Amino acid sequence: MKVRTLIMTAAIFFAIVPMLVYIIMNVNFISKSGDESFRSQITAEAKSESSALNIIIENARSNIAVIENFAGVRLASQNGDENAQADDFLNSLMNENPMISAARLINQGGRIIAGTDKGQQFASFEGYKTSPENTLLFDAVSGDSQQNSTMFIKKNIGSCMLVVSYGLTGSNSVISRVTSNSKFINSDSRIIIVDKNGNYSLGNGFNKNVATVIGDSVYSQLTALGDGATSNIVQYTSDGKDWHAAMINVGGASGLYAIATCPETNVSNGSYTSLIVAGIILAIIAVIAAIVVSGAVTSPLKKIQETLAYIRNGDHEARIGNVANNEYGQLSRAFNNVVDEIVVSEDRYKNISEMSDNIIFEWNFKTNEVMFSNNFNKKFSFRAASDHFGDSFLLKAKIHPDDADRYRRDLDQLEKGVSFSGNEYRIKNIYGDFIWILMRTEALKDKEGKPVKVVGVMVDIDRAKKSEQQLTERASFDALTGLYNRETIENQINNEISLSEVRKSEMAVLFVDVDDFKHFNDNYSHATGDEVLKFVAGAIKSEVENIGFAGRYGGDEFIVLVRNAETNNPAGIAERIISKLSGGFDAQDVDAHLNISVSIGIALIKDDYNTRVEYLIGKADDAMYSVKKSGKSNYAFI
Repeated sequence: MKVRTLIMTAAIFFAIVPMLVYIIMNVNFISKSGDESFRSQITAEAKSESSALNIIIENARSNIAVIENFAGVRLASQNGDENAQADDFLNSLMNENPMISAARLINQGGRIIAGTDKGQQFASFEGYKTSPENTLLFDAVSGDSQQNSTMFIKKNIGSCMLVVSYGLTGSNSVISRVTSNSKFINSDSRIIIVDKNGNYSLGNGFNKNVATVIGDSVYSQLTALGDGATSNIVQYTSDGKDWHAAMINVGGASGLYAIATCPETNVSNGSYTSLIVAGIILAIIAVIAAIVVSGAVTSPLKKIQETLAYIRNGDHEARIGNVANNEYGQLSRAFNNVVDEIVVSEDRYKNISEMSDNIIFEWNFKTNEVMFSNNFNKKFSFRAASDHFGDSFLLKAKIHPDDADRYRRDLDQLEKGVSFSGNEYRIKNIYGDFIWILMRTEALKDKEGKPVKVVGVMVDIDRAKKSEQQLTERASFDALTGLYNRETIENQINNEISLSEVRKSEMAVLFVDVDDFKHFNDNYSHATGDEVLKFVAGAIKSEVENIGFAGRYGGDEFIVLVRNAETNNPAGIAERIISKLSGGFDAQDVDAHLNISVSIGIALIKDDYNTRVEYLIGKADDAMYSVKKSGKSNYAFI
């Protein structure tokens, strides 16, 4: 049974049984004269039955809405031609809902283009055309009131008419689901369902003109009821008996009416004991039914919950078994597939992290827990007492005194969801030595932009950093300018390429050449030329200090390296160097103010970290010569 059908059946059942128990327990208080208790009992029954009837009405309207929104039905209704998709959909809907006896899509010519009797002429087309839309009506247009009679709801879609019919006879009678348990006071009590045309049903077939049963006066009161309104107790005479009735409008202008009616009766006080016994039995049945139904509905959800608990506790093989063929089955299969994908992804992630020398970590702000990849223990001798942040390596790592304050400040920013692009610290390793670690993080945020988790990686850059320090310590300098000489420049650039690869950052090489340098040597002196070179070296060094380094490559040529070029803007550095030099300086040996211009070529490394130093400098040199050819005193990228 489909879950939706199961829940609907349970809702109808639990709407009827408690009210029946209440009626039976109080029936011995009803007097022959129809006192207030008797009247309230009838009203309560009418309201109770209206709940079940309203489910039927809403289900019918839902069916119409589902059919109307189906693409195949919309296409068929626009063209007025037969459509296989619409036909299959209508027949499938009938098969899944046993209460539907027929579903037809009819074109303007009265031909059935999809659904029941497809291809035939709809005999009652003209009668149905005048029926109101979205209104449940007994089929007085074409149906036999007793044999194979139906109730239908109609909707005009495009150029066509959609008609869905519900059986009123046999086990699939929708009305009998409301009226079958309607003997609420005695065997003569009954529930009458009336449509907006005055036709009525007692649960098996229908009859025309309910006014012949309840009288014109009572019928007028019935049709005057507003949406959801319940009448006072009314009286009428039928079959030689005096009847009391409560009437209710269910579903508004396009719905139905329900009449709970009972003849005046007298219940013997001697039946009190038997009524109590009957009430207890019904209560026990209701409790058992509630347990069975709720268990059937919630059992699959419990399986999902238990499976999630097993997986969370480390059992990655746990899956939902015994999958049913219903909506819960579809959910269970989807759940199992998602878990399979997560487990594969997690294993892949675990294997990659364990094979890598990099340490991956995760800080969950909701649970305040910190997790590290398994290769963490190969690098650091630290055992956390728990996964809580307060016990974690992030908080308790042994940081070099020179980096400690900066690390604490950065950690405060990390807790606020600020990502690290490449922060570098010295941390004590498993051997008791301080090693350089690059930390890169990414903050994950919820739909409101609030950080919920940080994932990060710790990269060991100790070898490259110490190589950089050694190169700096062993660096050879140009005697005239005090900058690195050619050999040191090339070694330092080589090391910076390695560091940039680890940092996932860009770097830039600037090739700077003094314009018309021969002019200073020839027109003044070589001593003046030396002053020019020292002035150029000072201007370059002041611009790249702390973000790179500079060196004299030879003669009047200089090399500048800029780290993290994506943020340090090598073009801006080139512009400032040109501007500073253009202001010139006062040469001491010739007592003259000399203005200097340079041509600068810029080469970038973004992704290709296998680039050779000679190639990189050569590309910057090519860019510089392009400036020379186009007028000098400028810069260009290659």
